[in-house]
Amino acid sequence: MPMISKPDANPIAAAILTWFVLGIGHIVINGQTNKWVITLVVTIIGSFLCVFPGIILGILSVIDSYKTAERLKAGESIPENEYSNVLLYKVCKLIDKKATCKMA
Repeated sequence: MPMISKPDANPIAAAILTWFVLGIGHIVINGQTNKWVITLVVTIIGSFLCVFPGIILGILSVIDSYKTAERLKAGESIPENEYSNVLLYKVCKLIDKKATCKMA
């Protein structure tokens, strides 16, 4: 599994881009393309089912993006499908069988 190492990752920029621009903080700041696609899909599904789950998943995605950027900035190398938020990981694991979470 590809590992990502980005010591220049900015947690604030990751969170802002994830919240305001369809979750692209996962790609632009953290370099996690597959994770971005999965979180976008579950957020859209949650929004169609009922607006509230979509909002919750969107917030969890922002938190995950921020925490992942913090880990990258600290010099940690992480797998491309690694989640930093346990609850988001559990939801996304239903779709993405390659998802991992060190804290779960």
